[in-house]
Amino acid sequence: MTKSENDRNVSQLHQAYQARTVEELSQSYDHWAEEYETHMKNVGYSHPAMVTSMLTRHIPAGTQPILDAGAGTGIMGELLTAMGYNEITGFDASSNMLAAARAKNVYAALEQMFLGQPLNYPDNHFAAVTAAGVFTQGHAPLSGFDELVRVTRTGGLLVFSLGPVYLGEAFEEKNKALLLAFFGHFFLGLSLCCFFSGRLLFGCFFLGCFLFCCHFFL
Repeated sequence: MTKSENDRNVSQLHQAYQARTVEELSQSYDHWAEEYETHMKNVGYSHPAMVTSMLTRHIPAGTQPILDAGAGTGIMGELLTAMGYNEITGFDASSNMLAAARAKNVYAALEQMFLGQPLNYPDNHFAAVTAAGVFTQGHAPLSGFDELVRVTRTGGLLVFSLGPVYLGEAFEEKNKALLLAFFGHFFLGLSLCCFFSGRLLFGCFFLGCFLFCCHFFL
């Protein structure tokens, strides 16, 4: 990769991370969509592969339906399809990113939606939900977890990556709030498994499985 190519990669990442509104975010990715996968490959982007690896540890191939939150150009959809998960729904903030994902023919449905706003899916619908590279600076707020949990089935799985901006007290408070919200309701509780890869946290929410919250750092 040449210096000019690296500079373009950094510039595009900076624009996305500095987005202040969902409109700015979607416009940033609309402009980036054509070169997105090449750029991210050059910088060693591995979030979708890590999230897919964690998902395959816990649910068998063929489990459906699965929601890919922040589907982007469809990298996650391709990985999930290769691992035997066939009914995949996705959404993203960028129409051009969705067009690239749609061209891969690995999704049952794709819609333009914004994580942090109400999602157009019924309660308790998905067997598993993935969110790779979504909860990070300038992207989805931690409040987006509320909707992802809502659309995940009791006993289902939510697998996510979490950027450094959310590590620490903010995520701990959100985790506690989710626990309190579901005690005494139709979910029995919430358990969280996490591990670090460099400065990035990956984790799973298991919905309706346990009455406590546990952390595993590998």
